[in-house]
Amino acid sequence: MRPFVRLRTNPLAWRPEHQPVVSDPPLRATGRLQSFSHAFAGLAFLVRNEPNMRIHLAAALSAVIAGLSLHLSLSEWRWFIFAIALVVAAEALNTAVEQACNAVTRGYHPAIKAAKDVAAGAVLISAIAAALIGATIFLPHVIPALASGNLPSRNWICGDPGDA
Repeated sequence: MRPFVRLRTNPLAWRPEHQPVVSDPPLRATGRLQSFSHAFAGLAFLVRNEPNMRIHLAAALSAVIAGLSLHLSLSEWRWFIFAIALVVAAEALNTAVEQACNAVTRGYHPAIKAAKDVAAGAVLISAIAAALIGATIFLPHVIPALASGNLPSRNWICGDPGDA
């Protein structure tokens, strides 16, 4: 237990003036590996426990398949990866805020409600931004293909029925 924790009367009442100067030991390779382990455990928790995260991942996988079929350029893939990462990171932070708020109280409190609502709003903003990025990437590929009738057929995905 770190020394400053003993000085606090309430574990949620952190005050900088009560924090003694304690130097942490340097992070070793095993500590770095352990931090990656914690990060992957957090991602597993996120996927296991958050239905919205699974929806985001399914949408991302569908969009990646569409991007592969449309042969996106390298710069388009950069924006595309950024958009996916933006939504996944926002959903992860939203879940972290929700879990922290639930640890404080399960009952109603206006400040807890505000924190959860703001975190959910951040996910909405990132999802809208990702949709707009996706539209700017995909529409220039899809509109000419629709106009010319040159879209991949369903046989590209399912195979030609005559091949059986």
